[in-house]
Amino acid sequence: MDGTWAAVTGAVISAIGACGAVAALVVTVREGRAARRNTEFLGHRDMWWQRWSWVADRATADDDSGRAAASVMAAALVTRTWTTEDDTWMFHALERLSAQQVPGEKTNEGNGDDLEDG
Repeated sequence: MDGTWAAVTGAVISAIGACGAVAALVVTVREGRAARRNTEFLGHRDMWWQRWSWVADRATADDDSGRAAASVMAAALVTRTWTTEDDTWMFHALERLSAQQVPGEKTNEGNGDDLEDG
């Protein structure tokens, strides 16, 4: 009888170990997916910042060709399939800034409302 109990106990311990291994696998897969999503988000945010920094720099440039290039690029950015609400907000904020500028005059001051969400 001792041999039977030893076999049953060994089987139960093996089953518990297997369940633990499956649980660890599930957790690892979930954490891996979350890490991948976070990495994609950070990459997207970095690229977003680079694109709109370029546009904003030229939109506030002294020369007309720089402002024209910024206008073309901004329009292109908001027509892409991956456009986000942030892209649309930035586009409209730059439109408001451009409307406030006098041609040929560079200004670093904008309306405080340009920085508010909404």
